[in-house]
Amino acid sequence: MEEEIRRASGIRGTLRRSAPSTIGRRFGLKISGFVMLPHFVYILALIGILFFGSSSLAGENATLARAVTAQRIEWIDVHVHLVGGRIRDFEGAAQVALKAMDGAGVRTSFVMPPPQPPGHPALYDYDSFVSYLKRYPGRFTFLGGGGTLNPMIQKTDPDHISKHTRRRFEKKANKILRKGAVGFGELTAHHYSLMPGHPYESVPADHPLFLLLADITEHHGMVIDLHFDIVVEDVAHLPPRLASQANPPRLAANIAGFERLLAHNRKAKIVWAHAGSDMLGHWTADLSRKMRQKHPNLFMSLRMDGGVPRNRVLDGRGEIKPQWLALFRDFPDRFVIGSDQFFVSPNIRGSGPGTVFGQRAQRIREGSKILLSRLPPDLRQKIGYENAVNLYKPKK
Repeated sequence: MEEEIRRASGIRGTLRRSAPSTIGRRFGLKISGFVMLPHFVYILALIGILFFGSSSLAGENATLARAVTAQRIEWIDVHVHLVGGRIRDFEGAAQVALKAMDGAGVRTSFVMPPPQPPGHPALYDYDSFVSYLKRYPGRFTFLGGGGTLNPMIQKTDPDHISKHTRRRFEKKANKILRKGAVGFGELTAHHYSLMPGHPYESVPADHPLFLLLADITEHHGMVIDLHFDIVVEDVAHLPPRLASQANPPRLAANIAGFERLLAHNRKAKIVWAHAGSDMLGHWTADLSRKMRQKHPNLFMSLRMDGGVPRNRVLDGRGEIKPQWLALFRDFPDRFVIGSDQFFVSPNIRGSGPGTVFGQRAQRIREGSKILLSRLPPDLRQKIGYENAVNLYKPKK
């Protein structure tokens, strides 16, 4: 382990006694005499990060990430998916997830179905995997609605909703909660297509069924996990990274409807998923601050993968950008880690979107661990653990 840490940090030589140093003063530690191994590991990792950089979260930097987190950090991941495929092997996917969680220090993962449109092949929801999760008490909890509520919202004309549709929607939502879900998710009001087979979805964020769900959420003290690709102003030409036959060639601003949803019921807690990985370029740290100031019921889950580089949380060296760190300090109770990892059954053969996303899972975990290692201890505990417990109230 010593040699691996030395390689990661660029340090050579052997351990020896040392006088109080500049590095010690820099990190608020007195380094004299022999240093206990956990502290030593942590300091060496930080030296490597500060002076040798981290241009990527994969490849050679996986070694750096292991060194950074050698002093184990336990955290909760509020947004993951299991990919069981058409064979419905969610048990195999859960086993993959557990192995990854154990290696990354994840205490509990919140599993949810992705937001599926009506007519999507092999629709599924929480009832496809919840029986497997219950075999591992304390390691998993779940949200539901991605394969039931979301298709209803997507296919229902917001200007023509019958009482029957509202009753049916409410019945489905209440059933999800009775089965033990800690919230509704993953749902979407705007979702880009990133590859063939990955759907484009769009409805007004203030769709009447979303407003109804906000009221149900508030009544039961739950949360909505919302995927919402925000468009602050009209976009006449879609950027190349989003060029797809499924995505429209131009986009209309949609932020006003989102704000109306948030204002509809101030006691309805909404977790805006995938902060830090904005695909269009409109979701900036400054926008996050303005939305937080206006909407006290808005929370955000952080995803350390992809998106427009200028809007990511970490810079090219793996450090937290000042504007994001300031946000975390000013709103310490309003962020959680939602990695958006896809855990794929080892028995699946194919190259669908779930399988492709699953190939990114390790990189996302490493990015999440690097983020947590960079946070001050008080913020690390809140963002990595306490906020998830207080917000979702998972059953023990």
